[in-house]
Amino acid sequence: MLIPTSPSSSTRTSAPDSTGTDSQQRRFLLEVCCETPSDVLAAEAGGADRVELCSALDLGGLTPSLGLLLSVRATSKLPIWVMIRPRGGDFVYSTEEVDVMVRDIELCRGAKPAGFVFGALHPDARINREVCRRLLDRCEDIPVVFHRAFDRTPLLGDALTSVIELGFCRLLTSGREPTAAEGAKTIARVRDRAAGQVEVLPCGQVRAENLEYLIQTSGCDQVHGSFSEVLPPAAENGYRGYGTRMRVSRDQVVAARSELDRLAEALTPSDNVVSTGAHH
Repeated sequence: MLIPTSPSSSTRTSAPDSTGTDSQQRRFLLEVCCETPSDVLAAEAGGADRVELCSALDLGGLTPSLGLLLSVRATSKLPIWVMIRPRGGDFVYSTEEVDVMVRDIELCRGAKPAGFVFGALHPDARINREVCRRLLDRCEDIPVVFHRAFDRTPLLGDALTSVIELGFCRLLTSGREPTAAEGAKTIARVRDRAAGQVEVLPCGQVRAENLEYLIQTSGCDQVHGSFSEVLPPAAENGYRGYGTRMRVSRDQVVAARSELDRLAEALTPSDNVVSTGAHH
């Protein structure tokens, strides 16, 4: 096992809501990306295991407000993972932007989230270890996920080594393709090379209908998706003239949960799926 070399990684805990290693108690975990309190409630009612909380999902997800975090922490029992991303666009951050990310972590840390989600790159798209280490230090013992900036990196092996050595507990990836289903074979390669040192979480247009292929091909035991639908437009004038709004679909979450439970029961311990639970 690679030993994390980050100054903060020796005290960092692994994800508290991860899968276990006992195949007899297998459960495929379902993470839902949410941006409103109603999204979180829909995810919870549909059977989600945890939530990634963001704002501005139309921009790929930005840091949620502290008010939003406090609100969902008060109304939901689900583990809440908080995105730390100060703006849309690339993941190459200025010193001032990193300062904002540090401050956001410090503020959100007091609300006791289950974890944080972030990533930072150099202009050549390599993982920026210095920025990541600074942010990880501010998280203290709260676990952290490296997000889909991983898929922008030029060398998969080098990026995976950086994620492991820095002490991230999990990484989000679509296998460098637009969707997780398209990238499932690459996700399997990442999982195999990670060898249990970091969890691998497939993401990208995950739906109930592609879960069987995704789980069986990638070998992962957890998935991430927005499971969103268009919010029906209202007739009143106060709602008119704005862009399309999306919301988490409880029905889609229910369908995904049902399919994951079916797969967990159908697949035997000898099948390709193995636990990706990290062992730090």
